[in-house]
Amino acid sequence: MTKDEYLVLLQEIQKHNKLYFQKSQPEITDYEYDLLVKKVEKLEEKHPEWVPKDTPTKKVGEMPTKGFTQVKHEHPMLSLSNTYSKEEVADFIKRVDKNLEGRKVNYCVELKMDGVAISLHYVEGNLLRGVTRGNGKRGDDITANVKTIRNIPHELKEKVTLEVRGEVFIPKHDFIEMNREREEAGDVTWANPRNAAAGSLKLLDHMEVAKRKLDIVVYNAIGSGLSFQSEIHAYLKKLGLAVGNDKHFQVCRNVDEIFAFTDHIETVRDGLPFEIDGIVIKVDELRYHDMLGATAKSPRWAAAYKFAPQQAETVIEKIHVQVGRTGVLTPVADLKPVSLAGSTIARATLHNEEEVARKDIREGDSVVIEKGGDVIPKVVEILTAKRLSKSKPWIMPDQCPVCGSEVVRKEGEVAVRCPNKATCGGQNLRRISFFASKNAMDIDHLGPEIVKKLIEIGFVSTPSDLYRLTEEELKQIEGFKEKSIKNLLSSIEKSKKTTLARFIFAIGIPYVGEGTAGFLADGAGSISKLSEMMEEELCGIDGVGEKVASSIVEFLGNEDHQVEIAALLELGVTPTAQMKKIEGHVFAGKAFVLTGSLDGFTRTEAGILIKERGGKMSGSVSKKTDFVLVGVDPGSKYNKAKDLGVAILDEASFQKML
Repeated sequence: MTKDEYLVLLQEIQKHNKLYFQKSQPEITDYEYDLLVKKVEKLEEKHPEWVPKDTPTKKVGEMPTKGFTQVKHEHPMLSLSNTYSKEEVADFIKRVDKNLEGRKVNYCVELKMDGVAISLHYVEGNLLRGVTRGNGKRGDDITANVKTIRNIPHELKEKVTLEVRGEVFIPKHDFIEMNREREEAGDVTWANPRNAAAGSLKLLDHMEVAKRKLDIVVYNAIGSGLSFQSEIHAYLKKLGLAVGNDKHFQVCRNVDEIFAFTDHIETVRDGLPFEIDGIVIKVDELRYHDMLGATAKSPRWAAAYKFAPQQAETVIEKIHVQVGRTGVLTPVADLKPVSLAGSTIARATLHNEEEVARKDIREGDSVVIEKGGDVIPKVVEILTAKRLSKSKPWIMPDQCPVCGSEVVRKEGEVAVRCPNKATCGGQNLRRISFFASKNAMDIDHLGPEIVKKLIEIGFVSTPSDLYRLTEEELKQIEGFKEKSIKNLLSSIEKSKKTTLARFIFAIGIPYVGEGTAGFLADGAGSISKLSEMMEEELCGIDGVGEKVASSIVEFLGNEDHQVEIAALLELGVTPTAQMKKIEGHVFAGKAFVLTGSLDGFTRTEAGILIKERGGKMSGSVSKKTDFVLVGVDPGSKYNKAKDLGVAILDEASFQKML
């Protein structure tokens, strides 16, 4: 290979670093990226005279994010060197033995979470700062975002000063829900949970971050005074921090014990609620860490063993277009069924028209598929050498495949939409199936196939039609027996008594997921009150930003939606806000406004406590405001309260009044 070819490979790595670290939209798998880096590292060993000072192989790839303050790490946050075989792990152990001159060494082995590394700084037990890895030397100060992650305590159980390191991630089921919402809204879907978590932590609006259902597992404590890595998990747990399951780490003496642990983890991997991509092997005795030191990029006392990607080869038999409940057209590959990661895969989402064109995916192609983040099947490689000579590029249809309406493409959006919201059978099918789904109205015995038959016969065209169904009508559905009819009608009747949060989620307001629906239910208290709220007032509810507020006002202001909601209520659907009431409290009848970040509560939690005691929440300060609750970094509402002479409460005073 020539030097020019080597420099092209460097540009390729830099391109993928930008896509992965800055845009959170990788185009290749981690495995392909690691192979590319290893290839370049071997060239650099062979030709050191070629290597520029800024070679990406010697750097941690994350760049500073605009809008965040940069913080210097007291202790560098390095990335781990990767291994992919028993032989490479054995080589790592040999290097450790050689550098420690034959001293006895044990290894603490734990899960390698596929998330985003962050550093948490506690002073006297209080959370002072949260920082991203960044370039290993400096990272983004994301303290406001970190404080929205529910299982990161703002105060430890002991008044200790230390730095805690952990991995922020999104659980698999939450990731699937997030991607479903993004797809329905016409947004670009996340490639995997890791990229979703990374993109979430870089948001400048911490209220938006709060909706992303981020989680964390911590694994290291700098300044703990402990002697062994294997002691750290129990110590962090005692402090009230979230550590992994005790079964997910182990002390090993050699390669065979390490791979016995690895083999076990691979057998349970698919059943874990979060994504992992391997295991981490660390020298257990902490004093050896300083003796072994680090390279510019990686510690010499630790290595990652990464699982090979679970892939399978199959054929795309057809590409069909699915119409979502908001009219978004999504290309889906019908695959020749193939076994992958413990399940049979027959379909894979192709996300959008742009993605299909970029990868040049065609009907009849032989392809390699894998589960994106071990969650969603996706096409990762087109085997063009096996492509049929008669194959043609796939093109998104100009008409909706269900109702025939001409599709629309909005400027700045990758989504292609069917504009026929009123009578498109595809949208109706998705909308009604979503309304009846488990996380929405939870109507048992009403799957998409039954909904499809009800729509085709003409019995159902709106969600409210479900509550008008009769036994006589259901008898006309082929194969529907008496027991099935009774079960379905019973489930429909039972669903009438539901929570306000479920109802808000079920009616399908764009950008309103389960979490936001819960915030809205707590903030409004009834569907009629929610329908009356304006954008400014909605933005006063924790977890609701301008985009969501605008969507709510537009949706609930639509006459057709108003008629449908009224029909549901008239047919007996009774959405109830779940809130206890505390009578005779000093907050009764008082109007509150919140500003700034609270340490002991999220804004939503504080709002719930106020409402339970008879108080009211508002998004703006006026002469009618009774109290302004002020947290850290308050906004203009604080100054307006002072100008108007409104009573101001700090968090301590608020807690006493509670």
